[in-house]
Amino acid sequence: MAIRLLAIDLDGTLVNHQLEMDSRDVAAVKAAAAAGVTVVLATGRMFKSSLRYAEPLGLKGPIINYQGAVVREIASGEVWYRCELSVEMQQRVLAFAEPRDWHVNAYVNEVVYTARARPEADLYARVAMVPYEVVGPLSKWLRQDSTKMVLVDLDPTEVPARMAELGAWMGDVARVTRSLDWFVEVVNPQVSKAKALAMVADRLRIPQASVCAIGDNLNDEDMVTWAGFGVAMGNAPAALKQVAKYVTGSISEAGVSQVIERFVMGKEDTLVRA
Repeated sequence: MAIRLLAIDLDGTLVNHQLEMDSRDVAAVKAAAAAGVTVVLATGRMFKSSLRYAEPLGLKGPIINYQGAVVREIASGEVWYRCELSVEMQQRVLAFAEPRDWHVNAYVNEVVYTARARPEADLYARVAMVPYEVVGPLSKWLRQDSTKMVLVDLDPTEVPARMAELGAWMGDVARVTRSLDWFVEVVNPQVSKAKALAMVADRLRIPQASVCAIGDNLNDEDMVTWAGFGVAMGNAPAALKQVAKYVTGSISEAGVSQVIERFVMGKEDTLVRA
């Protein structure tokens, strides 16, 4: 079946470690959009952080942010969907993180808040290319829902253990996942890229079989699994490759453009698995 909706993760999929997009990928995305395919960025990034990539691609339609916690239309700013962390959910995260001096960001109305300036905060600001505001201990400051929370560790090798610890602590109270090497992300347990993508497809009246999703990390697993044609990047972990219907080239090889040229524009049978 022809691909009519193409969901693409940003970091590690379309955006490299230099925070840039490959010109081959940019050209392919533009070609797909020009051919009538709806292209949706599906990212953990904030709306304003992802716009710097959506705009050069010429995208005006829906965009999935915060791991699926918010879906809005780029052109109008209209919010199609929002599902946030309650104060109680956030306080449970902080009850575990603050005694261990783990760095935590909270996101409220497109602003990043954190307890104090430290290298972890600066790392996040550099990658997301957004500033942060210092408000003191978050457990004393928080009085409202937030879109997500992110724990930052300067040593990526420590992240899996932190994910496991926090995941066990949170249980089914919140969803704990990983985006980039340094980031542990916490969202409402009802949030996922797959649910957000399914909602977009339903609103646009596009069947699941006509949806392609491309990702590179564990936070993309549900989206890649749900899509009619789920694709893992060559630089993805083995767990993601195992659930994907196709494994494309790595980000350094412009893997996104390979998928678009072969299966979206080239109309090759998406039942293939390689």
